[in-house]
Amino acid sequence: MAQSSSGFDVSKLTMGSKVLGGSAVLLFVFSFFAWQKVCVFEIACVSANMWGGNGSIFGLLAGIGLVALIAWEIGGAVGALGNLQLGQPASKIAAYLGFAVAALTILKFIFALTESPAFGAFIGLILALGVAYGAWMRLQEPAPTGGMA
Repeated sequence: MAQSSSGFDVSKLTMGSKVLGGSAVLLFVFSFFAWQKVCVFEIACVSANMWGGNGSIFGLLAGIGLVALIAWEIGGAVGALGNLQLGQPASKIAAYLGFAVAALTILKFIFALTESPAFGAFIGLILALGVAYGAWMRLQEPAPTGGMA
């Protein structure tokens, strides 16, 4: 008696999807680490993560983009994006989301450099470059021939 598996198989994912999804998940985790030290009149100093501190709007937008990118990659991995007709292949949309996340994270890194950057900012920069590389790999993938999936 043969058993069928309904889960997703990692070996079916493209290398671009693995790099983009893995970098995005790691960047999301490291977004909660200290990115900078923010001081008010040199009296009270606190550590700020990607979501706060200088340039927090860029960190917030990058975080929202990360959540959308991770959800998009998970949806593609389990086959939930097969029926969508968006005018673009799913790999291109993932690439566009990845480039937006990388650009916003780099902007947040630049703002974090202006006031006492912490180790999380530098790890975030490296992971943002990983997201950008994964997005570039996804952009180079050929469009599926059977439809817009």
